Amino acid sequence: MKFSQLLALELRRNVISMHLVISIGLSLALGGGIIYSIHELGGPFQPRNVAGLYATIAIVALGIYCAKMVIADLHYGTVYLFFKSTKDRLRFLLSRVVVIAVVSLLFGIGCSALLYVNHLWNDQAFVWGDVRASLLHYVLFGTFFTLLFMIISMFYQKAMNLLVLALMIILVLPGLLGMVFRVDAIPAFVKDIVSYAPVYSLPNQVPFLALSNSEMTVIVLANLLLFLFAYYKLPKTDY
Repeated sequence: MKFSQLLALELRRNVISMHLVISIGLSLALGGGIIYSIHELGGPFQPRNVAGLYATIAIVALGIYCAKMVIADLHYGTVYLFFKSTKDRLRFLLSRVVVIAVVSLLFGIGCSALLYVNHLWNDQAFVWGDVRASLLHYVLFGTFFTLLFMIISMFYQKAMNLLVLALMIILVLPGLLGMVFRVDAIPAFVKDIVSYAPVYSLPNQVPFLALSNSEMTVIVLANLLLFLFAYYKLPKTDY
Protein backbone atom coordinates (compact mmCIF):
# COMPACT_ATOMS: atom_id res chain seq x y z
CA MET A 1 0.00 0.00 0.00
CA LYS A 2 1.31 3.44 -0.95
CA PHE A 3 1.91 5.95 1.83
CA SER A 4 -0.71 8.34 0.42
CA GLN A 5 -3.30 5.54 0.44
CA LEU A 6 -2.42 4.51 3.98
CA LEU A 7 -2.54 8.11 5.17
CA ALA A 8 -5.91 8.73 3.53
CA LEU A 9 -7.29 5.55 5.10
CA GLU A 10 -6.06 6.47 8.58
CA LEU A 11 -7.32 10.04 8.30
CA ARG A 12 -10.78 8.82 7.34
CA ARG A 13 -10.77 6.29 10.16
CA ASN A 14 -9.62 8.66 12.88
CA VAL A 15 -10.68 12.16 11.84
CA ILE A 16 -14.10 11.38 10.38
CA SER A 17 -15.13 9.76 13.63
CA MET A 18 -18.14 10.12 15.90
CA HIS A 19 -15.83 9.61 18.90
CA LEU A 20 -13.80 12.67 17.90
CA VAL A 21 -16.94 14.78 17.38
CA ILE A 22 -18.32 13.75 20.78
CA SER A 23 -14.98 14.35 22.53
CA ILE A 24 -14.53 17.86 21.15
CA GLY A 25 -18.24 18.57 21.61
CA LEU A 26 -18.15 17.63 25.31
CA SER A 27 -14.97 19.69 25.77
CA LEU A 28 -16.66 22.69 24.17
CA ALA A 29 -19.78 22.20 26.27
CA LEU A 30 -17.77 22.13 29.50
CA GLY A 31 -15.75 25.18 28.49
CA GLY A 32 -18.94 26.88 27.33
CA GLY A 33 -20.37 26.40 30.82
CA ILE A 34 -17.71 28.62 32.34
CA ILE A 35 -18.25 31.19 29.57
CA TYR A 36 -21.91 31.28 30.57
CA SER A 37 -20.88 31.65 34.22
CA ILE A 38 -18.66 34.61 33.37
CA HIS A 39 -21.52 36.22 31.47
CA GLU A 40 -24.08 35.69 34.22
CA LEU A 41 -21.86 36.30 37.27
CA GLY A 42 -19.54 38.92 35.83
CA GLY A 43 -16.44 36.90 36.69
CA PRO A 44 -14.26 35.99 38.46
CA PHE A 45 -13.04 33.65 35.75
CA GLN A 46 -10.58 34.55 33.01
CA PRO A 47 -9.70 33.14 29.55
CA ARG A 48 -7.11 30.79 31.12
CA ASN A 49 -9.93 29.25 33.16
CA VAL A 50 -11.93 28.74 29.96
CA ALA A 51 -9.00 26.93 28.34
CA GLY A 52 -8.40 24.96 31.53
CA LEU A 53 -11.97 23.71 31.81
CA TYR A 54 -12.03 22.85 28.10
CA ALA A 55 -8.92 20.75 28.70
CA THR A 56 -10.58 18.78 31.51
CA ILE A 57 -12.13 16.52 28.89
CA ALA A 58 -9.92 17.41 25.91
CA ILE A 59 -6.67 16.21 27.51
CA VAL A 60 -8.18 12.88 28.59
CA ALA A 61 -9.86 12.37 25.21
CA LEU A 62 -6.70 13.22 23.28
CA GLY A 63 -4.67 10.94 25.54
CA ILE A 64 -7.06 8.08 24.76
CA TYR A 65 -6.69 8.89 21.06
CA CYS A 66 -2.90 8.71 21.41
CA ALA A 67 -3.21 5.25 22.97
CA LYS A 68 -5.85 4.18 20.44
CA MET A 69 -3.53 5.03 17.55
CA VAL A 70 -1.20 2.32 18.80
CA ILE A 71 -3.49 -0.15 20.57
CA ALA A 72 -6.31 -0.54 18.01
CA ASP A 73 -4.13 -2.31 15.46
CA LEU A 74 -2.66 -4.58 18.13
CA HIS A 75 -6.12 -5.43 19.43
CA TYR A 76 -7.62 -6.24 16.03
CA GLY A 77 -4.46 -7.79 14.60
CA THR A 78 -4.30 -5.42 11.63
CA VAL A 79 -0.75 -4.55 12.64
CA TYR A 80 0.36 -7.81 11.01
CA LEU A 81 -1.05 -6.67 7.69
CA PHE A 82 0.84 -3.37 7.86
CA PHE A 83 4.14 -4.88 8.98
CA LYS A 84 5.01 -7.13 6.05
CA SER A 85 8.14 -5.16 5.16
CA THR A 86 10.48 -2.53 6.58
CA LYS A 87 9.02 0.14 4.30
CA ASP A 88 5.50 -0.70 5.42
CA ARG A 89 6.49 -0.33 9.07
CA LEU A 90 8.07 3.05 8.49
CA ARG A 91 5.02 4.19 6.51
CA PHE A 92 2.90 3.06 9.45
CA LEU A 93 5.00 5.16 11.85
CA LEU A 94 4.86 8.27 9.65
CA SER A 95 1.11 7.92 9.11
CA ARG A 96 0.49 7.71 12.85
CA VAL A 97 2.48 10.87 13.51
CA VAL A 98 0.65 12.81 10.77
CA VAL A 99 -2.80 11.58 11.82
CA ILE A 100 -2.37 12.33 15.53
CA ALA A 101 -1.00 15.77 14.61
CA VAL A 102 -4.22 16.44 12.65
CA VAL A 103 -6.40 15.15 15.50
CA SER A 104 -4.46 17.24 18.02
CA LEU A 105 -4.80 20.28 15.77
CA LEU A 106 -8.58 19.87 15.83
CA PHE A 107 -8.54 19.89 19.64
CA GLY A 108 -6.41 23.03 19.52
CA ILE A 109 -8.84 24.67 17.10
CA GLY A 110 -11.67 23.84 19.51
CA CYS A 111 -9.84 25.58 22.34
CA SER A 112 -9.14 28.63 20.15
CA ALA A 113 -12.77 28.83 19.07
CA LEU A 114 -13.90 28.74 22.68
CA LEU A 115 -11.55 31.58 23.62
CA TYR A 116 -12.92 33.64 20.74
CA VAL A 117 -16.52 33.00 21.80
CA ASN A 118 -15.59 34.11 25.31
CA HIS A 119 -14.11 37.30 23.83
CA LEU A 120 -17.26 38.05 21.83
CA TRP A 121 -19.73 37.27 24.59
CA ASN A 122 -17.87 38.51 27.67
CA ASP A 123 -15.60 41.14 26.12
CA GLN A 124 -12.53 39.52 27.67
CA ALA A 125 -9.11 39.71 26.05
CA PHE A 126 -8.51 37.60 22.97
CA VAL A 127 -4.84 37.24 22.06
CA TRP A 128 -3.71 35.64 18.82
CA GLY A 129 -0.75 34.32 20.76
CA ASP A 130 -3.22 32.11 22.66
CA VAL A 131 -4.42 30.68 19.35
CA ARG A 132 -0.89 29.81 18.30
CA ALA A 133 -0.23 28.39 21.75
CA SER A 134 -3.35 26.22 21.76
CA LEU A 135 -2.56 24.75 18.34
CA LEU A 136 1.08 24.11 19.16
CA HIS A 137 0.50 22.83 22.69
CA TYR A 138 -2.07 20.24 21.65
CA VAL A 139 0.04 19.03 18.71
CA LEU A 140 3.07 18.64 20.98
CA PHE A 141 0.93 16.74 23.47
CA GLY A 142 -0.51 14.37 20.88
CA THR A 143 2.72 13.59 19.05
CA PHE A 144 4.74 13.06 22.23
CA PHE A 145 2.36 10.60 23.87
CA THR A 146 1.64 8.73 20.63
CA LEU A 147 5.36 8.20 20.02
CA LEU A 148 5.87 7.25 23.66
CA PHE A 149 3.05 4.67 23.59
CA MET A 150 4.28 3.29 20.28
CA ILE A 151 7.74 2.70 21.74
CA ILE A 152 6.25 1.06 24.82
CA SER A 153 4.22 -1.22 22.51
CA MET A 154 7.45 -2.45 20.94
CA PHE A 155 8.35 -4.09 24.24
CA TYR A 156 4.90 -4.85 25.69
CA GLN A 157 2.03 -5.73 23.39
CA LYS A 158 -1.02 -6.58 25.51
CA ALA A 159 -3.60 -4.14 24.23
CA MET A 160 -5.86 -3.62 27.25
CA ASN A 161 -2.94 -3.39 29.67
CA LEU A 162 -1.37 -0.79 27.39
CA LEU A 163 -4.55 1.29 27.55
CA VAL A 164 -4.53 1.21 31.36
CA LEU A 165 -0.84 2.09 31.39
CA ALA A 166 -1.42 4.99 28.98
CA LEU A 167 -4.17 6.45 31.17
CA MET A 168 -1.98 6.13 34.26
CA ILE A 169 0.90 7.92 32.52
CA ILE A 170 -1.33 10.84 31.53
CA LEU A 171 -3.63 11.07 34.55
CA VAL A 172 -1.73 9.65 37.52
CA LEU A 173 2.01 10.01 36.86
CA PRO A 174 2.03 13.86 36.69
CA GLY A 175 0.46 14.03 40.15
CA LEU A 176 3.01 11.60 41.55
CA LEU A 177 5.88 13.55 40.03
CA GLY A 178 4.40 16.77 41.42
CA MET A 179 4.98 15.46 44.94
CA VAL A 180 8.69 16.07 44.33
CA PHE A 181 8.12 19.82 44.67
CA ARG A 182 6.63 19.39 48.15
CA VAL A 183 9.73 17.79 49.63
CA ASP A 184 12.33 20.36 50.64
CA ALA A 185 15.09 17.76 50.99
CA ILE A 186 15.02 16.92 47.26
CA PRO A 187 17.79 18.81 45.40
CA ALA A 188 16.79 21.70 43.15
CA PHE A 189 18.29 20.10 40.04
CA VAL A 190 16.03 17.06 40.49
CA LYS A 191 13.01 19.36 40.67
CA ASP A 192 14.20 21.13 37.52
CA ILE A 193 14.48 17.79 35.69
CA VAL A 194 10.94 16.85 36.73
CA SER A 195 9.50 20.25 35.79
CA TYR A 196 10.97 20.01 32.28
CA ALA A 197 10.08 16.33 31.74
CA PRO A 198 7.36 16.19 29.04
CA VAL A 199 5.36 13.57 30.99
CA TYR A 200 4.99 16.22 33.71
CA SER A 201 4.97 19.53 31.85
CA LEU A 202 2.51 18.54 29.10
CA PRO A 203 -0.44 17.37 31.26
CA ASN A 204 0.08 20.24 33.71
CA GLN A 205 0.79 23.17 31.40
CA VAL A 206 -1.23 22.45 28.25
CA PRO A 207 -4.62 23.04 29.96
CA PHE A 208 -3.64 26.66 30.66
CA LEU A 209 -1.54 27.11 27.50
CA ALA A 210 1.36 27.86 29.82
CA LEU A 211 4.29 25.96 28.32
CA SER A 212 7.39 28.15 28.31
CA ASN A 213 9.73 28.36 25.34
CA SER A 214 12.28 26.26 27.24
CA GLU A 215 9.70 23.57 27.99
CA MET A 216 8.55 23.50 24.38
CA THR A 217 12.15 23.17 23.20
CA VAL A 218 12.66 20.17 25.50
CA ILE A 219 9.42 18.60 24.23
CA VAL A 220 10.36 19.11 20.57
CA LEU A 221 13.76 17.50 21.21
CA ALA A 222 12.09 14.64 23.09
CA ASN A 223 9.68 14.10 20.19
CA LEU A 224 12.58 14.03 17.76
CA LEU A 225 14.50 11.50 19.86
CA LEU A 226 11.42 9.30 20.29
CA PHE A 227 10.75 9.40 16.55
CA LEU A 228 14.34 8.53 15.68
CA PHE A 229 14.34 5.65 18.17
CA ALA A 230 11.02 4.35 16.78
CA TYR A 231 12.29 4.76 13.21
CA TYR A 232 15.34 2.66 14.09
CA LYS A 233 13.66 0.09 16.34
CA LEU A 234 10.29 -0.52 14.62
CA PRO A 235 11.67 -2.46 11.59
CA LYS A 236 13.51 -4.79 13.99
CA THR A 237 10.64 -5.42 16.42
CA ASP A 238 8.97 -8.82 16.40
CA TYR A 239 5.18 -8.45 16.50
